[in-house]
Amino acid sequence: MKSSVKKTALILTASAVACFTLIGDAAADKKEQTYVKSNYRTVATSVLTVDQASKHVITQDVVLSDIKVSNPAFQIKDELTYGQSDTIDGSGTSRGYFIDTHDDGSRTYGTYQGTIKKSSKPDGSWEVVSEGTYQYVGGSGKYQNIKGSGTYKSKSSSQHPDEREEGRETVEY
Repeated sequence: MKSSVKKTALILTASAVACFTLIGDAAADKKEQTYVKSNYRTVATSVLTVDQASKHVITQDVVLSDIKVSNPAFQIKDELTYGQSDTIDGSGTSRGYFIDTHDDGSRTYGTYQGTIKKSSKPDGSWEVVSEGTYQYVGGSGKYQNIKGSGTYKSKSSSQHPDEREEGRETVEY
């Protein structure tokens, strides 16, 4: 009889631990959110002209920018990106890394990749559209176990040279 009571107590304890583990996992809900990135400040740039005739250029940038996120619990003070673009006559690919510093000092970081498309008109005006995807790969503080991904799109032109990026993401932390 004592053996049966011990087994029952052990089963109940294991069941309770399993339930609380599942409840803890459920607390890390997926959150849909949007953002707007602006106020770009170039920290460093390095440019390699591969071919002047085709205007083939490889650029590496370090850029600091401001981000406003729709989710009040995920506010970002600033973002530092380390990027590389490979373009011919202004169009091509981009990829790199980002580090977001949140209002509470926590950080999130990840990778991005995308395309750049430049169009020019005979009057000399131009427009550049960049779009792509990104993934969170880690974080610190309350974002230590962050998972998530999103899409972004930005545009600048000769009439509106200040770039503005908008994005949509799903995160879980």
